[in-house]
Amino acid sequence: MPIPVSALPPVVNRTVFVTGASGFIGTHLVEHLLRQGCEVRCLIRPTTPATHLLRPNLIRVSGTLTAPESYRRALVGCDTVFHLAGLVASRHPAELLATNGQGTARLAEACADRPNPPTLVAVSSLAAAGPPRHDRGFRDETDSPRPVSHYGSSKRAGEIELQKRAGQLPITVVQPGIVYGARDRKIATMFKAIARSGVHFVVGFRTPRLSLIHVDDLVQLLLLAAATGERLDGHPDGDYSPTGYYLACDDQAHPTYWQLGHRVGRALGRRVLVWPLLRPVGWSVGALAEWAAAPGGVLSRDKIREATVPSWACSAAKARGRLGFRPAMPLDARLRQTANWFSEHGWL
Repeated sequence: MPIPVSALPPVVNRTVFVTGASGFIGTHLVEHLLRQGCEVRCLIRPTTPATHLLRPNLIRVSGTLTAPESYRRALVGCDTVFHLAGLVASRHPAELLATNGQGTARLAEACADRPNPPTLVAVSSLAAAGPPRHDRGFRDETDSPRPVSHYGSSKRAGEIELQKRAGQLPITVVQPGIVYGARDRKIATMFKAIARSGVHFVVGFRTPRLSLIHVDDLVQLLLLAAATGERLDGHPDGDYSPTGYYLACDDQAHPTYWQLGHRVGRALGRRVLVWPLLRPVGWSVGALAEWAAAPGGVLSRDKIREATVPSWACSAAKARGRLGFRPAMPLDARLRQTANWFSEHGWL
């Protein structure tokens, strides 16, 4: 169910530039922006058909993040830029750094070159922040970053590039946990496996607590961040400061990955058997999947590395207190909503 337009915060301007518009989060954000009457300019890779983005008031800009000459003119007249593009997985860490680190730097430089630089809202990841310290139950924005995966390190590299340029334009960084909802093919794999077999595979007998956020709630937070969010401090050396960062999750529920399987089962009306894999087996499966799958596959050693930390619990207190962010529905209702969408569209 889409968020009512009246419930969405206004964007700063009616002309918006979006990277990653053809992805899962990007398509939801673009839909909400169009419903608000915005002109949306979307950066789309030349090899991506993205026929679902053929809409009125939507301008397709063919280009790549690392080639600012392909989109520089599209920034003219934009007051707000939402940066969602990124590489989630790769066999080669250098590819992650090139896209998530240097690609983000090139975008920020292109924005800063404008006579009136736009507000840049960058979607990073909780993986860039890292898990909470062992002596704390939750991570918040005051904790220094400590990513544990190549993906997290690459997203943190992008944040560092943004901090170096924060004196040149207004920038806000949003770090979501696991984002899920309609049209999410990654979490659909988990729903489908449980729906068909009733089995939920986990790595180890103690699985991490998770931070989750529904895609519509994340869109709400991105619009709030664009309109009234705190902006990054200028740090030419890239040193971390919590100013301008917002962790994004529904912090009223932090199930473990084990518990999430049972809750997805309830959303599907299915009893679930949780099947723990010994950690060496999990690492072997991740390595095999990484070798066999196409680049960008869901399962890899990097993802096993993230799956075997004690916790990914974080707090969204800053976003709640300073931006008025509130998830529209509790986790179980959102899981049922997601399960219903998957069922109705034949994804199960």
